[in-house]
Amino acid sequence: MKKKQYDLIIVGGGMAGASLACALADTGIRMAIIEAVPWQSDQQPSYDVRTISLSHGSRLIYETMGIWQKIDKNAVCPIHRIHVSDRGHPGITHLDRKDADVEALGYVIENRALGAALMTRLESLEHVDIISPAVVSDIDVADDFATLTCTTDGEDITLQGKLVVIADGGRSGLREKLGFQSTTDDYRQTAIVCNVTPGKNHRHCAYERFTPSGPLAMLPMNDDRCWCVWAVDEADVEELTAMPEDQFLERLQQQFGDRLGRFSRAGRRYAYPLARNRVKTHTGRRVVLVGNAAHTVHPVAAQGFNLGLRDVAWLAEVLAQAHDQQQDPGSSDVLQQYEKIRNKDTQRVTGFTHGMIKVFTSRLPPVIAARNLGLLATDIFPELKQALLKRTMGLTGRQSRLARGLELKGNLNNNA
Repeated sequence: MKKKQYDLIIVGGGMAGASLACALADTGIRMAIIEAVPWQSDQQPSYDVRTISLSHGSRLIYETMGIWQKIDKNAVCPIHRIHVSDRGHPGITHLDRKDADVEALGYVIENRALGAALMTRLESLEHVDIISPAVVSDIDVADDFATLTCTTDGEDITLQGKLVVIADGGRSGLREKLGFQSTTDDYRQTAIVCNVTPGKNHRHCAYERFTPSGPLAMLPMNDDRCWCVWAVDEADVEELTAMPEDQFLERLQQQFGDRLGRFSRAGRRYAYPLARNRVKTHTGRRVVLVGNAAHTVHPVAAQGFNLGLRDVAWLAEVLAQAHDQQQDPGSSDVLQQYEKIRNKDTQRVTGFTHGMIKVFTSRLPPVIAARNLGLLATDIFPELKQALLKRTMGLTGRQSRLARGLELKGNLNNNA
């Protein structure tokens, strides 16, 4: 069986994997993308369209890649303000784009629109092979390359690559097969997500409301809709997903309140169990994990995908420099460099989201008092607002070249 040779094999053609390939588009690196789901870019918008929340920092990355400019702007809703509250308590914080001196604090984007922009770019690249639908049935990692056996269209094909990037999501079977050790913190919560139609115009304001069972977010969308992310106790999931629409809206109204008026419509409801999952190391022999395959976090403050995109930006930078210097992209030196860069940001975000959930779901009176004082203090003092916004917008710590609007090539040692 003839083996196809690549510099880089990306397992998973979703947002993280496709973004990595697009980031490396102009480097000349020979790549293959293996995706289990049929490759489709012609998805039509609908009321039930699912969305992703991009931070300001993520927009900068996509802008440098040339992807942001290709996204259908009718599928993008900017977030100008954020309203944070603690249900049943006085603590409230108001965040505004003026506090950070930016055009928008973040963006709510329809998945199909971002996916279409990424796919269109990839399909134009001659040095990228898209193998889809296909699943990896076997992987063997040797000293000089990794060999993957894939099943596609009923037949097996074999690929060889100097580096394998695993970007196939939080339930990555390949990650487990390769022996990566992971730690899981089960929140015993499930996120119910759906589109809803409020009675009042959202005016580009995102709401994060903390309830006893978990956070409830309402993110602004176009066409007078909101994207609802409601973390509920496991015991309530089956009832909430199965109940009639009017009953669901009434329960939602009770938890959220009337700041957006009366909800009049809810789309299809999806349920996702919530947990924090971390791997001991993001790299192995000729293998690197990115995105949800490397870490999953609670959706509070919408940090998950943005953290994964920073993985992508930094890995692209490390690999572009290695390619320019004719280094082996799968060598331990290259992978250790990437690991060192990403450790602090990953620990910071996983710790930040985990800490927020612990604090805001606690029912201990001293903790309740402390968190409400914290919300009020953040609302009053500009320095606290700016520090919080800098963190949630992905602008703390060392910034990748893509986040700074620079081409990938450059000296990493001087990239402060």
